[in-house]
Amino acid sequence: MLPTLNPPLVSFCTPTYNRPEYLRRVVESCLAQTYRHWEIVITDNSNNNETANMVAKWTDPRIRYFSNGGNVGPAINSNRAFLMARGKYVQLLMDDDLIKPKFLERMVAAFEKNPTVGVVMAPMELIDAEDRRIFPKFYVFRTMHHRYRYQVGDGLIERKRVLRDFLTRDYPCCVPSGILYRAEALRFDPAAEAVRRMPFDPANEAWRLPLPFDPAADFAGDLLMSMKIAAQWDFYYIDEGLSSWRFIPVGHTAKIHKTGLKISVFYDVTRQVLALEPVQEMFRDEWDKLKRDSLFFCTCRAVMLNGLAAMRARSLKLLLDTIKTVCKQDPYLTNHLRLPFWAMNQIWVSIFPPKLPPPRE
Repeated sequence: MLPTLNPPLVSFCTPTYNRPEYLRRVVESCLAQTYRHWEIVITDNSNNNETANMVAKWTDPRIRYFSNGGNVGPAINSNRAFLMARGKYVQLLMDDDLIKPKFLERMVAAFEKNPTVGVVMAPMELIDAEDRRIFPKFYVFRTMHHRYRYQVGDGLIERKRVLRDFLTRDYPCCVPSGILYRAEALRFDPAAEAVRRMPFDPANEAWRLPLPFDPAADFAGDLLMSMKIAAQWDFYYIDEGLSSWRFIPVGHTAKIHKTGLKISVFYDVTRQVLALEPVQEMFRDEWDKLKRDSLFFCTCRAVMLNGLAAMRARSLKLLLDTIKTVCKQDPYLTNHLRLPFWAMNQIWVSIFPPKLPPPRE
């Protein structure tokens, strides 16, 4: 017998677009959860009836489906799913990723024991189009066994530490299918509650607010969302592979890494986070250094990602445009001088990675 759904404790929010077969696998991974108190909210950008017809075959009352009547864009699609969610905890579960059976069991337990936590995260395995485990090479040298392996062992991560890492070192988490959010932590804008009560209308400018997914953040909307939470909430890390990120060489993520990214987005997101009052208060005693190091991290990512894309595409224009953007966005000469040393260190740790015990399987 299913538990009461009024309200569900966890909401899976799954925006989808013309991928019924992948969506079927996602829903089946939800149905296989050992923790049963959940709902899945599917918001559909599809321009045909294939997804609607497939969802109609499921009779489980925890599956809720909403068509957008066409493609309203990924950000509005995601925000609609968030605003329809009724859970105390929320996951943005992408329509081509998967979660393991104990995903909710582990993550909900961490939340319930840690009331200051806004995000529970865990490393993600990588899979191909047929759900097979893969170990692709990223950044030429680096073999990727897991995405977002933050540390060895479970533990509470205080907000100052995790936010410093987001800004200056690496992203502790980003792909939302490996994350569970506290719904309260996602309420950045009071206007969201008013929009929640409105009839869905993508033409209404209210749906373009950061609710919590910011349409202006381009490809970094999920990153900005996690960084905003880190400004006010602690994180909890579970050192266990609890989800799978689908890496397809012809997919969108792989494509933009080959053709180049709009790298000004890294700087825009960083400056937006640095402008938050809780962040300025948190780092008041080291503000100048934090600002400089944050822009340096943006520069490192910009040069690495678009530099590699320029090499693959043999595009001198992309390389020159990247250099021009970096010089415009990062005014610190010392940051530019540090770049070669950072690059050599990245190559070294990619070829000779530290020997660490693997996360739990």
